[in-house]
Amino acid sequence: GGGLAEVLGVAGSPGLHEHIMTELRLLLRSAEELEIARALAFSVSPWGWLDRPPAEIAGELGIPPATVDAVLAKAQQIEPAGLLARDLRECLLLQARDRGLLTPAMGCILDHLDMLAAGKLDVLAQLAGTSVDEITAALGQIRSFEPKPGLQFDPVTPVDSEPDLLVHRRAGGWAVELNRSTLPAVQVDRGEGRGQAEIRNAEVLVRAVNRRNETLLRLGGEIVRRQVGWLESGPAALAPMSFASLAAALEIHETTVGRLAAGRMIATPRGTVTLRALCSPGITTRDGSEMSAVALRHRIATLIKQEGPQPLSDAQIVARLEAEGLLVARRTVAKYRAQMGIASAAERAVAAPASRV
Repeated sequence: GGGLAEVLGVAGSPGLHEHIMTELRLLLRSAEELEIARALAFSVSPWGWLDRPPAEIAGELGIPPATVDAVLAKAQQIEPAGLLARDLRECLLLQARDRGLLTPAMGCILDHLDMLAAGKLDVLAQLAGTSVDEITAALGQIRSFEPKPGLQFDPVTPVDSEPDLLVHRRAGGWAVELNRSTLPAVQVDRGEGRGQAEIRNAEVLVRAVNRRNETLLRLGGEIVRRQVGWLESGPAALAPMSFASLAAALEIHETTVGRLAAGRMIATPRGTVTLRALCSPGITTRDGSEMSAVALRHRIATLIKQEGPQPLSDAQIVARLEAEGLLVARRTVAKYRAQMGIASAAERAVAAPASRV
């Protein structure tokens, strides 16, 4: 079954994050590229794919999408090939390219995976201008690829950096504080030989760091205030929350929230997660209220875990949710189920009970 990372929508396992960041620090040099890389690393699903569009990351960081795309193209060179792919096709394509197997036949198959699933090898051969035998050979190579390269990493390896914020239960509520061990240390040396301009520049830097820390603490406090339900009851109680609503409450720009939330970690009694993981869009229920997408994922996972010998189809899950007052499209259920790495009903029916979810 899915752990906190899968059900909460946290981007990948800590071991996966640590590996990606270690690789990217060797590959990338500039501070800007590393900031983007960190946001990419924390936007990776447990199986190693990006779980949201690069354009969305660009919007949160307040930079052009092309800048994120350029860093992503570099980042996709890391090992194992297939990490940071945007979808299954790109994951397999990266592996084919890495192995020197990206022939016209291979490219055609990867561009038409739906035809491959339907067994239309003759049609694929026609499209690629090659023989069915060559398509079959390429298919054999694809079967040696790893569609979920992130799953090989240890889910309990510590994250690559300490949390930025700490949450503790206090009498009557919850308290949030900055993790002092992660704060940047800036000291202004007023000794002899220091020019006034140099001292002024250092003082400006100190004020900037203090403002950043103050804003981060305010942001953490607002998030915790809204997510008391999650802290006390778990993922099923995660409230819907957007960067825009946080920005409005704190009277700061939405891109500032995005920059602070990108890769920042918060240690809670329910585990250490990214600030972004606690920001989930809302799904409107029949009575007009909202539940978070994370809570909906959790509900879908729970229904599947409680299913009998006959697995529930996506349509049956939709019907169960509707009976609970949740109006959700079948494609939404299918998408969330896939994001959690849960097989389809047909696949679960033939799988061993211990490995069905």
